[in-house]
Parts: sequence; structure tokens; C-alpha cells
Amino acid sequence: MLRRITSTILTRTVTRAVTPTICLSMPQLTLRPAIRYYSIESTDGHAIPQEVLKMTAGEYHQAADTFLETLLDELEAISDDLPDVVPDVELTQGVMTLEVTPVGTYVINKQPPNKQIWLSSPISGPNRFDLCKGEWVSLRDGSRLLDILNGELQQATGHSL
Repeated sequence: MLRRITSTILTRTVTRAVTPTICLSMPQLTLRPAIRYYSIESTDGHAIPQEVLKMTAGEYHQAADTFLETLLDELEAISDDLPDVVPDVELTQGVMTLEVTPVGTYVINKQPPNKQIWLSSPISGPNRFDLCKGEWVSLRDGSRLLDILNGELQQATGHSL
């Protein structure tokens, strides 16, 4: 009899100790297919010209380097004429900085992965240009890089390229 009472007490004690009083639910995982979104070829929906798509990296580098070096020569001439207005023009490893005192600093740089030249202007903001028919043109709005620079420099300094 003593065994029976002892075993019943031990059983109840152990049972109570092992059985949790709060039951936590496990989070449910649901597998869903991944959805991927891709951008279109161009930011304005127009097709990129074949001339731009077929340009080799070598052709791009030659055209971009020639353009930047020619632009540097012209901007240095303006800087020599107006050192107070255009105190600094520098070209290093495909990145040109042009300081124009009344408006701020321009950055014109190569973007080899995109085969573009980018312009960051303190007046008109950022823009990207592709080489089309021998000129650096924005595919977004058709504006030409030299036209933008000419207009803004003419307005700020009275000189154009």
C-alpha cells in the first residue's frame, strides 16, 4: 500500500513538472514564388539606338577620352581668361571637375559600364549622355552635352565653348 501511495504521488509530481502550463504555437511558414521586376532598356521608354548598343569598349574609351581632353583645353582657355570666375579645371582618370565661382562645381565623368558620359551641374542637375552620330546626347530629352555647358557657362561667365 505504501508503494501505491508513493508511486501515485511521484507520478503526479513528475507529470505536473513535465507538462507545460502554456502552449506556444509554432510560426507557420508559407512558400511563395519569388517575383522579380526588371527595368526597361531606357528610362523614357524609347529604344536605345543600335549605334550605342554596338559600340565596343575601345571605341567608347577613345571617343570619351578625346571629348574630355578637347573640353579640358577649351575650359582651361576660359580659366586663363577669367581666373576669378573659373578658378579650377581638372581632369583625372576620366573625371573632370570645373569650378565656376558664381554657380558651383560641375563634374563631368566617364561611365564605362554604360558607355556614357555623366554631367552633374549645379544649375541643371544630373544628366547622362550617349554617343550618337558623333555627339554626346541625352536619350531622355535629346539635349546635347555641349549645348547645356555652353548655355550655362555663357550665363555664368559671358564666355562659351
